[in-house]
Amino acid sequence: MTLATLVTRTAANPAPDLVPAARPRRVGPDWEVLLMPERLGRLLTSALAGRPARTAPLGWVFAHAGQWGIFLPPESDEPAWPSDTTYLKAGSSLTLPAAGARPDAWTGASGWVSRDGSRLSRPLLVHPVLTALAAA
Repeated sequence: MTLATLVTRTAANPAPDLVPAARPRRVGPDWEVLLMPERLGRLLTSALAGRPARTAPLGWVFAHAGQWGIFLPPESDEPAWPSDTTYLKAGSSLTLPAAGARPDAWTGASGWVSRDGSRLSRPLLVHPVLTALAAA
């Protein structure tokens, strides 16, 4: 079991198993998570920004301790994601930020970077962009 500690805009969909205060959660069963370095997360969100929320390839994004995470549909680990990312399958454990938490670049505080549109990112659209950004 992989263990990761991860503690904005608003969306109509409820967050997966969010609770008032951040606490460990199990990934899944209807979602998995891709973690990436903050630098790569910023590049990805910038590259995919500006699309209408309902058609955007990038879903909700959260930040913690220098890493950013995105939610993906189950079994989105093929093809392999870039080597500097970590894929958390259903059953893994992580800590999600509290519902209203916003990240703070100065203190490194955890929070939600974006919660527009669909909770889940679209792996077939995100994968090639993230792979190209990671190689640059």
